[in-house]
Amino acid sequence: MSLDYIVQRKSGNYSFRITVPQAKRATFGKREIWESLKTKDRKEAIIKAAPLLDRYTKMFQADENTPLTMPLMQETRARLGVPSLAPEQIEAASVQDYVAMMSRGIRALEKINNPDTAEVVAIGGAVEPPALDMLQLFDRFVELSGDKFLGLDKRARDKKVNRYKAAATDFVAIMGEIDVVKMTAQEAFEFAAKLTNRVANEEIELETAQKKLQHVGMFVRKVFQSDYPTKTYPFKDAKIESSGAVETGKRRPFTEPEIMAFNDKLEQSDANDELKAILAIAECTGASMKEICLLTESDFHIEGVDYPFITIGPNKHRKFVKTGKSRHRDLPLIGKALEAAKRYANTGFQRYARPGGAEALSAAANKLIQSVAPGATTYSFRHRFADLLRNSGCVDTMKNSLMGHHSPGMTMRYGDGYDMPNKHKALKKALALAERKQAKLKNQTPNRQPNMPDANNAA
Repeated sequence: MSLDYIVQRKSGNYSFRITVPQAKRATFGKREIWESLKTKDRKEAIIKAAPLLDRYTKMFQADENTPLTMPLMQETRARLGVPSLAPEQIEAASVQDYVAMMSRGIRALEKINNPDTAEVVAIGGAVEPPALDMLQLFDRFVELSGDKFLGLDKRARDKKVNRYKAAATDFVAIMGEIDVVKMTAQEAFEFAAKLTNRVANEEIELETAQKKLQHVGMFVRKVFQSDYPTKTYPFKDAKIESSGAVETGKRRPFTEPEIMAFNDKLEQSDANDELKAILAIAECTGASMKEICLLTESDFHIEGVDYPFITIGPNKHRKFVKTGKSRHRDLPLIGKALEAAKRYANTGFQRYARPGGAEALSAAANKLIQSVAPGATTYSFRHRFADLLRNSGCVDTMKNSLMGHHSPGMTMRYGDGYDMPNKHKALKKALALAERKQAKLKNQTPNRQPNMPDANNAA
């Protein structure tokens, strides 16, 4: 997109500006269109301006051959100042009410010398919504959802869009190219039931099925709220629930024998020191690879503090961490995590502090992990850490504070508002539990596998 459409005002805020073609100036009543982008950040302004450029370009190109989509009709009605009416509203109106409805359209028509098809239809009243399959509706969802991709570089944005699109693609594969605009609650329940059958047949995991249903419902809700406000949302009560008998499919934690074997493997490998340091911090804090990779020197608090810690939050590499909120937190550093952090406190992890850096690190680490712990990944560090907190007696709100999970009713800026001494105490207790487990495994009979039951206990 040309940056000619982005203009920074004296206030520092950016605005979108586009010139109205000569042939359309009588219709729009102006030579230029300006809209505030409500941001002083240039990258954010570019992202916000993209859908505006697409919208106005389509409006300028509209003629008698242009498809009468709901977004086009809404834009045209808003520009002309005529009401947006559903067919059922017109059908139910009395003659007197109908005349009142049409009067504003008639006044708008008097000001237009040569109205195009969209303007005639907009002034004339209701238009039957065009059919949309789920993939077409998804494209509209992306147009309306720029806020979901703010602060993401192109690679990260494309990755997120493709992850969402997979749900729309699966919907079409399961339900066919049905008209989502006319979709009923019965069809939404049918989709949920077919996903459930796939879980029962072990084709997909329960958690995957729940995510697909959640994403598809999110697409429909957003587009209906914007383009079809009179339509009933069909996914309101459609759910996939588990009685507890179905495995959720969440990524599994490391077992203690596996973490011991992996650390031995890592120590003997030729992996670079940054990778080793990041994994040490992940093992002892529960932070994700991306959270650690994008740390800057300002996020390390090592000297001059009673309890060394790292800050997981906004910095020069990111505007927020995942969804923000509870994911912004301070994490104590103990043992080998502290030693690793000391080596990079003045530089950050320069090798991996880039778009795709966390993925590259995980890909390299996972090759080592698979050789000693098949089925585990770098995310298994985080799940193991959660189990250690839970089994060491850590209360849920403290566990959530350290993991970056939300606790209902708690709205403090960092996690649940626990101070560093209490966080340090909880983390130290969890890591001490891991040390005891590993010491016990090391003292077991060498000829017996550490994850096998004792012969006497097994009898």
